[in-house]
Amino acid sequence: MRKINILIFMLIVISFTLEIANIYLSNKVTSNSIYASKIEQQIKDLDNKNQILKSDILNYTSFEMISSRAAELGFVENKEYITLSSPLDLAINR
Repeated sequence: MRKINILIFMLIVISFTLEIANIYLSNKVTSNSIYASKIEQQIKDLDNKNQILKSDILNYTSFEMISSRAAELGFVENKEYITLSSPLDLAINR
């Protein structure tokens, strides 16, 4: 009779311990899942910002943008070209 009581007590303690471990692990998985979803949202936001920045780069490096910015800064197109009829001495000596 005493062995049966000890066995029942041990089974109750083991089941209680396993239930507490189950609750702890479930809570841990939930908190990790929330953290992972926040990181995934940050990744999506950064991807969107990268796409916007890529389009801005393409816009700012386009020929139309560069030429209009050059006109704003006072650059003008060169109408006459300078050509050298004979090579420079420095170029010949090298």
